[in-house]
Amino acid sequence: MKRLSALLIALAMMAFAAQPAFAKTTKVMNYSAAGLKGKTVKGYCWTSSNASPRADAFRCMIGNSIMDPCFKVNAKLVACPQNLVANTGTLISLTKPLPSPNANVHAKPWSFQLAGGSGIMCNAGTGTVVGNYPYYCNGNLVCSVPAPVKGSPTLFVSQCGTPSGPMSVKGVQKMYVLTLWQ
Repeated sequence: MKRLSALLIALAMMAFAAQPAFAKTTKVMNYSAAGLKGKTVKGYCWTSSNASPRADAFRCMIGNSIMDPCFKVNAKLVACPQNLVANTGTLISLTKPLPSPNANVHAKPWSFQLAGGSGIMCNAGTGTVVGNYPYYCNGNLVCSVPAPVKGSPTLFVSQCGTPSGPMSVKGVQKMYVLTLWQ
């Protein structure tokens, strides 16, 4: 399984070595918790999200499990997305009032999908971060904060590679972003 993951990452990274003709824009989505489909469970939120700087994003508990980010639907319900494309995840029926919202709001994305049909999703790390690569992606890939391409403010790229130690990344390449969620 590790070999298959490594092979898929290597193929995805090779596909992005040169700017592909299809990469013209990155779709920027302002995530809405409305309509999220999933199981409703009881839990609570105790602080603002580590993953998302949005004022309506929280870090929540279900039993002994942390969910981050979870977005306010109303005063008694938050939605914790797990599959953004399908808009599915977990809904938390709150057992305590929500904490004060994050006052330090800026437009940093909390999740993005790499272009090229790879299906690789990246999420903001909520624990230890590898160097300047705060996004963890499926397949043991880490990426930098997406930034607009010079001369094309609607196309974003991220530097991505494989962690090779606590603070180093190998095989770093520029990868284009298909969709990012704020």
